Amino acid sequence: MFTGIDIGGTNTDIAVIDSQINTYKVPNTDGLDNALKKISSYGRLAISTSQPLNEIITGHPADIRTITIPGPGLVYPGAVKGSVSHRGDIVEPIDPEEIKKIMKGQHARAIAIAGKFSVRNDALEKQVYDIVSQFYSDEQIALSYPIGALNFPARIHTTKLNARIKGKVASLIRQIQRVNPDFFFVTSTGGLTSPARALDNSMLLFHSSPATVANGAYYLTKHENCLVIDIGGTTTELVPLKDGKPIFETVVLEGAKTMIQAVSAMSIPFGGDSCIRSDLCPFRAGSSRSFGGGEPTLTDALNVMGARIGDAERSEVLDHTTAQNVVHRYLETIASAVKEYHPEFLIGTGYLAHYLLSDIAERAQTVGIVPEHAASANAVGAAVSKVSLEVHIHVDSERKRLTLNGITYPYKDTRDEEHLLSYVTELVRDIARKEGAPEEDIEEIEVLYFSSYDVVRGWRVTAKITDLVLAIAPGISVEAL
Repeated sequence: MFTGIDIGGTNTDIAVIDSQINTYKVPNTDGLDNALKKISSYGRLAISTSQPLNEIITGHPADIRTITIPGPGLVYPGAVKGSVSHRGDIVEPIDPEEIKKIMKGQHARAIAIAGKFSVRNDALEKQVYDIVSQFYSDEQIALSYPIGALNFPARIHTTKLNARIKGKVASLIRQIQRVNPDFFFVTSTGGLTSPARALDNSMLLFHSSPATVANGAYYLTKHENCLVIDIGGTTTELVPLKDGKPIFETVVLEGAKTMIQAVSAMSIPFGGDSCIRSDLCPFRAGSSRSFGGGEPTLTDALNVMGARIGDAERSEVLDHTTAQNVVHRYLETIASAVKEYHPEFLIGTGYLAHYLLSDIAERAQTVGIVPEHAASANAVGAAVSKVSLEVHIHVDSERKRLTLNGITYPYKDTRDEEHLLSYVTELVRDIARKEGAPEEDIEEIEVLYFSSYDVVRGWRVTAKITDLVLAIAPGISVEAL
């Protein structure tokens, strides 16, 4: 049994897939605990949530104190004494008194700690953490080494964002585990990750809803090249699929690149709960009137135009002309955005897809379908996703040092690059197995990057330095096909 949950802005969607697909919607006003109690503890549970994204977009301005360990001669905000070389050797220790002095009287909401070469040796970051943890809780401290990649400026920025949302993710984990101790999160690329890994690198959860919609739309229709239109309560997302998979792009937030890849999607700030105040507004002020809210919304306008959604009589505070104008504006806005993609085919998902997709397709001069269970396609996508990993590996034969995403693993002398690749590939599989991945999903390991060079001293080769990036690609689990 596969169970998927997508926690949206208006509703929590649930999909249970066994011999058949069953989907449910639970209003967020009922609370996540009630939604979790509606599902069985049997089988695999995967959860997608927009809460970390909302924390960044709508939360209070971040007050994050950054402590960086860049090494001698490098100037970064929050720089302190200490240095790790590019080969992972500790060249200069930290000064504990310097860290304590920084922390005394510190009133920042959270702390981000990042060392330039901590992904080669995490010791200094951990030493700084030990001191900072005397002043702040673990949920308020983010370290950079679990991110894995070298790019220091992007890693600092990602660590600051992790520090900002780590508390939200930790609170969500506790809430879920009270009801369902074992579960996965859906990542920004549509793969699954363990709660522990999500806590270490919370930005992995950023914008996961478009990823689940992409997986769900493909699973329900098997259309490989199309545009998915997901009509939610707060926004409408456009997600292109190519060869059955979404397109990925680097996340840029607050004017800087992060180390996170996410599904490419266009977000339009109109959805079923967008309120109407003389015109359609790009925000929600509660549920639609037809579902007990106070202000009329796009959903209410559709009821005035003839739909029967919820308690349609409560929608009749809108006059027919206003409703017609609002629906027309929405359709024209979405159709105009759709035309930018030049799609041959549309897949409609979300609760209002049955009411709106045909008109959008007609205006965009294309065709499309609304599959069964389209209203909860995001939850379906969460249910069928597979565990994915991207692991940055550094191997130094002279130091006999092997690190995977900044964590030291047993070094093994290998005869050649082929044997080294075989060894580290099995290490990656072991990580995935421990996170609950079935053997069928980890058979194929992608090599995203491979670089190896000799260290020469005195006219002879003294060492070999190898850097690799291996990945278990996100997508749909073999077990669900």
